[in-house]
Order: sequence, then structure tokens, then C-alpha cells
Amino acid sequence: MKRIFALILFIFSAGISLAQENNDIETLFTKPEKIRGYLGPITNITTLDGENAYMQGFNAAAIFNDHLIVGFYNLNLENNILSNNDEYIGDIMDFEHRGLLLGYIFMPKKAIHFSASLQTGRGNLEIYDEVTDNWIEDNNVFILTPGIEAEFNITKFFRIGIGANYRFAVDVDQFENYDNDNFSAPGGFVSFKFGWFK
Repeated sequence: MKRIFALILFIFSAGISLAQENNDIETLFTKPEKIRGYLGPITNITTLDGENAYMQGFNAAAIFNDHLIVGFYNLNLENNILSNNDEYIGDIMDFEHRGLLLGYIFMPKKAIHFSASLQTGRGNLEIYDEVTDNWIEDNNVFILTPGIEAEFNITKFFRIGIGANYRFAVDVDQFENYDNDNFSAPGGFVSFKFGWFK
């Protein structure tokens, strides 16, 4: 009986000491040890309705523990594109999209390293109808753009990224004879990132 009591007392004591050593609850998401961030312009060269499209915008993001990227982006069409569609032949088109930026940086301390990203957001597509003198718009286009990027650490405060992506446009449904495929396309981009990366 004394041995059983001693064994129970030992187990109880060991449990208390272990609880004192590590009383934190393990979770899937933990508070990051480091938070950094950046802001900068981005230029995306792609196509829209089969025509070359030059889009300009910016990225703003936080970097958690040197790897995880969470932020926002915005891109706007900068050059004139005329519709090739028989319904709107020769009409000017406009396009922009913005939303959430997610990504992951591989080996961020290396002078040249890589990252994978996903832009997901809302797009606004417009076509100017010269006959009615009105802009026809579809402002609920869903945009999903996965990409890969090579990043160059120029200084502790400045990085340049060169990458490739593919824009998926979903729910293009406000224009005759146009669908998602006309506004989904591969692209290449250059980004300039000013921030604190150390």
C-alpha cells in the first residue's frame, strides 16, 4: 500500500514539475517572433483580349518571421486597348483589380532567393460604347493570380523582384461574346520593395 501511495505521489509530483516547465498550450497559429514589411510599385506585362496590356500598381505587405507574406495589391491598365469583339469592335477597354496578397519567401537571407505568391481580389472591367456614349462595366469579376518570383536583396531596405504569373478571371458575364478566357492570361512582372527586411 505504501508503495502504491509513493508511486501515485511520484507521478503527481512529476506531472506538476512538467506543468511548471511548459505551461504553454500548443496551437497551430502562434505569435510571430518577427514582423517586417515593405511597400513598392509593381509593373505587370500581360494580355487582355489578346492585346498587350501594361498594368501598374503597388504592393504593401507585412512579412512574418522572414517568410510569410500578408498584404494588399492594386493594378491598373495603363495603355489603350481596343476591343476585338464584333459586338464592341474598336471600343476602348479599361481594367483594374485589387485585393489580398499572400505569399511565402524561401531562403530570405540569401542575396538571390525565391518566393511564391497569390493575388486574390475583385476586378473591374469596362468597355466604352461609342454608340450610346456610355461605359459598360462588370465590376464583380473575381481575380486569382498565382505567381513565382526571384528576389534580389539589393540592400537591407530594398529588394527587386522579377517573376511570372497567371491571371484567372472568373464571372465575366456582362458583355456579349466575352467570357472568362478573354481576360485570363499569363504575365511577367517586376516589383520594387522598400521596407525593413533585416
